[in-house]
Amino acid sequence: YGVDTPSKKQLIAANKSIEEIREYIGADSLAYLSLEGLKNACGDGAKTTYCTACYTGNYPTHRLEPDDIQPASVRS
Repeated sequence: YGVDTPSKKQLIAANKSIEEIREYIGADSLAYLSLEGLKNACGDGAKTTYCTACYTGNYPTHRLEPDDIQPASVRS
């Protein structure tokens, strides 16, 4: 899905509260849009389908485990 993040430990929002993140980045305030607010900000969220897997964890495809992946064969 295009983002190479090995673990949640590396994601600031997975480990800190909004207030802790606000302090860490030195912002006066910090807030997040709801998922519906994000879709509406991107256009007609009610009529358009957006991939929200990065936010919801609900991926539209089957997730492969490393043991499920077979090495590619080389053709000569």
